[in-house]
Amino acid sequence: MQSNRQRIMPWLVMFAIGLVSAACLGSSMVLMGSFLPAIGQTLHVPISVVSYYYTVMVLVMAVMMPIVPKVLVKVRNNFLYLTIAVIMPIGLMLIGHVSNLWIFFIIAFIFGICVSFLSFVPVGILMDNWFVKKTNFAIGLCWAITSIFQGIMSPILGSLIPNIGWQHTLNILAIVVAVLSIPFSLFIRFTPKTEGLQPYGFKNEQEKHQESSNREDNISTHEIVTSATFWIVMLLLCIFQFPAVLNQMFPTYAASVGFNGATGGLMVTAAMIFDIFLNPLIGGTDDKLGAEKGSILWLTIGLVSYVLLIVATNMKSAGLAIFSAGINDVVYVFLGTGITALASAMFGKKAFAKGFSLVSSISFVVGAFAMPLNNFIAEKFGGFTTVYIFFAILIAITIVLIGIGSKRHFIKD
Repeated sequence: MQSNRQRIMPWLVMFAIGLVSAACLGSSMVLMGSFLPAIGQTLHVPISVVSYYYTVMVLVMAVMMPIVPKVLVKVRNNFLYLTIAVIMPIGLMLIGHVSNLWIFFIIAFIFGICVSFLSFVPVGILMDNWFVKKTNFAIGLCWAITSIFQGIMSPILGSLIPNIGWQHTLNILAIVVAVLSIPFSLFIRFTPKTEGLQPYGFKNEQEKHQESSNREDNISTHEIVTSATFWIVMLLLCIFQFPAVLNQMFPTYAASVGFNGATGGLMVTAAMIFDIFLNPLIGGTDDKLGAEKGSILWLTIGLVSYVLLIVATNMKSAGLAIFSAGINDVVYVFLGTGITALASAMFGKKAFAKGFSLVSSISFVVGAFAMPLNNFIAEKFGGFTTVYIFFAILIAITIVLIGIGSKRHFIKD
């Protein structure tokens, strides 16, 4: 019986945090975009003002990141995630009855606190605790669950909003979030030790594996922030904030090139489909080749996608643009699965939780301004070709940084 629990529990925790993250994070971030135009009309404010919802959430997450690892250690995780799973659906329902913009932003503030425990930082910490082998593959599967959820719910919401109204649709989304997240939140545990279990793959590396949070107390923040690893990972995360939001820009790109209205949506759909497979595939590659070699391999493919997008733009080829959007999802996946694997390899288990949370805090602030800068470049230089060249240069820089970082791992005896 114990051996069955030993085999099943790590994957059950992975599925549980993946599903809770998909439902709560996915609904409040990506899927909320379907509701913002209607919310703006209801509140009689332009969409540009309503969109500060995301700015509020991202900035709150930036403040929360250094706090998240400490809370995960001190608070029972099933209680923590159950609380989040209850708050998020209630918040979604309340948005449908909001008549004041500031109340809407207050809900965004609360959402920002909640989803801070569902981003790639806590997911990486939990998977690092529960897996010695196939850690990055498990992280990839977590985000694949999110991709599947968003891929299913996005067209459903798009068809429901014009038929039954955005408030009723939002209530339905809230119910779906509650049904998926509340039961599975009860299975989330911070470490297998609390269950009398060992992490997956412990037979070969048992002596090496200890919970990163328990060992980080021996490492000061000063040691981390003065290390080369900290600055390399921080630069990587900050740089990736800009090309990683391209998925959200595809409809604008398609319209600017003159493609028909469906092309932009199909580019987003292609990226979502690729996302489902790329998350575990990139994670598995990092497990097999090592995070640095795996990252360089996949980012090289990401570079090729920008060349294809430029060709598609010049040839006015919608088909090639859609295919290229799918390939380009490598960059989007890297900001979750890929960067987590890299940070774990570069910081090591001792410093991973503290180091990764600190660099993520800074990068979230930078990320709040990524979309405006990208749109400015597109408008200033008259099209997306310049944007794609800009992104390609950034990806080339990250490949160089990864090469340097592979020789600058954080080491503490």
